[in-house]
Amino acid sequence: MTNILVVEDESIVAWDIKETLEKLGHQVVDLVVSGTEAIRAATTSRPDLVLMDIRLAGEMDGITAANEIYRQLNIPVVYLTAHADEDTLARAIKTAPFGYLSKPFQAQSLQSTIKVALERYKVEASAQMTQACLGETLDNLGSGIIITDRQGLVTFINPIAQTLTGWSLITAVGVKIERIYPLIWEIDGTAIENPSRQAMRLKQCIKSPDRAWLVTKDRSEIPILDSATPIVKPDGEIVGSVVVFQDKTPQIAAEIDLWEHNQDLEAFQFKLISRLQVKTAEYQQEIACTGVMDRLLELAQTAPHTKRIDSIDFALQQLGMAIDADYCWATVYDRKQGTARICCEYINTDRQIYPISKIGQQIDLFQYPQFYNYLFESENWIDPPLEILPTVYLDLFNFTDRILICPIARELPKVADRFGHQHPETLGEVGIVGKGSPDWTVESARTIAQIFRYAVYLFD
Repeated sequence: MTNILVVEDESIVAWDIKETLEKLGHQVVDLVVSGTEAIRAATTSRPDLVLMDIRLAGEMDGITAANEIYRQLNIPVVYLTAHADEDTLARAIKTAPFGYLSKPFQAQSLQSTIKVALERYKVEASAQMTQACLGETLDNLGSGIIITDRQGLVTFINPIAQTLTGWSLITAVGVKIERIYPLIWEIDGTAIENPSRQAMRLKQCIKSPDRAWLVTKDRSEIPILDSATPIVKPDGEIVGSVVVFQDKTPQIAAEIDLWEHNQDLEAFQFKLISRLQVKTAEYQQEIACTGVMDRLLELAQTAPHTKRIDSIDFALQQLGMAIDADYCWATVYDRKQGTARICCEYINTDRQIYPISKIGQQIDLFQYPQFYNYLFESENWIDPPLEILPTVYLDLFNFTDRILICPIARELPKVADRFGHQHPETLGEVGIVGKGSPDWTVESARTIAQIFRYAVYLFD
């Protein structure tokens, strides 16, 4: 049950919304008519979601109130409106609402919007937690770390780097790396090209010369040991750099210890960059999947009578483009005939080599029991063994590709597997073939499967 705050200044409409929500199984914590009351009620009751009319009487409209509620309390808001001018809509869009419903609306549209808004909120909250953990990790490492964008402007500097350079986080962000981290030769004081720039230009890890010294903000000089690595997206695009460095003063008298420490630093640096790239890719993948769910909801609102097979195809095309897959397919099962038929596919024609269309091909379910029994139990195949796959799939990928195959399930009615366990009914499967990172995880597989549950649920 979801606790919902309703903000609506027309009492008849407000009570109608309240009755609809309660019939849908939700709890309305309060009905308020103004933006000020909405903030006060949200602070007191802490609802899971706020349904906010954009146009409210009084000094504070729904957009301002929604922005304050999300900023202060981190509570997702869905906008309600019967009409709005372009300027109002533009303001509403800037607040990145979790949903938008035009009045009057059907109960099913309201329910779908609430489900998608809460799911998006959960995904974004998880992503924010991941970013916070990474930020905490970077702050507590034993090295100075400076991260730049592709223009060489500083986007992050951890506490150790702030101490060594003399620049605080507030004053360093947005400043060129050459000002924050200027290097000179120990012998004659001439400038050394910044390793961040070299790393991005050469697309490889760069270390400054052994005799490089850092000139701090107060013009003092520190011998440093550093390395810089470009931040590279899966498609090869350079999006920034990471400089990891330390004060070399304690190690100058011990060259052997310095060399050993340099090896540890380099290994650690590569591990750090790998972690950042994977987490960034996972976050982008989560956002892409949330976007597909949003577009499915829009389709449900604009074309509610879409056939199930067309909604699955729509979701497949949107997902393939969103995650830049090489190839995706979907099948539907005929349990009576014991067959699976490939009903739709996504082919990335930007690739130099791509497979011939498989639409219409049929597969005998009984020839591949291990593969299909697993899907019937609502389990996801992540990089399944090639020997259990239907032969029709084997020419769709090579040994370096990442493969994910998820069931297309309908929540009700549930069916029993061979062990008597209850599972959602499996209507078919969706397969995704791609290269690069991130690797498929149990969580990402569940998210993909959930997209196609929505594709079935919203149009069933």
